[in-house]
Amino acid sequence: MWEISWIAVIAATIIAFVVGGLWYGPLFLKPWQREAGISDADMQRRHPAKVFGGAILLQLFAAYFMGHVFATYGGLSVISTILTAQGIALAFIVTALGVNYLFAGRSLKLFLIDAGYYLVTYTLMGVAFAYLG
Repeated sequence: MWEISWIAVIAATIIAFVVGGLWYGPLFLKPWQREAGISDADMQRRHPAKVFGGAILLQLFAAYFMGHVFATYGGLSVISTILTAQGIALAFIVTALGVNYLFAGRSLKLFLIDAGYYLVTYTLMGVAFAYLG
């Protein structure tokens, strides 16, 4: 049976949450809101525990399965681990967002903001698994 590094899973989850706070906070909050059609009032109506709690659980789920991927590969180099994490983001998440955004008629700018978040996040999650996994 494969052993998943829970230290790396927790670190990757925290990384995703922190990057999300920066990405959708001081870095891109206003352009993201504008492109997504979300007002400040809309943001205020959302229950913080539900949003942040749900986000951290979903990131934990993603980090756990990334850990599972790396545990099944076993013995990857640092560079291979990081490139694999980037590949997961590009091949599965970014392409899925792209298809959804095309059919929903979402803007390229919104796609780039959201896709950029996942590419940066998964790259840094890969770093966590490379050094802690």
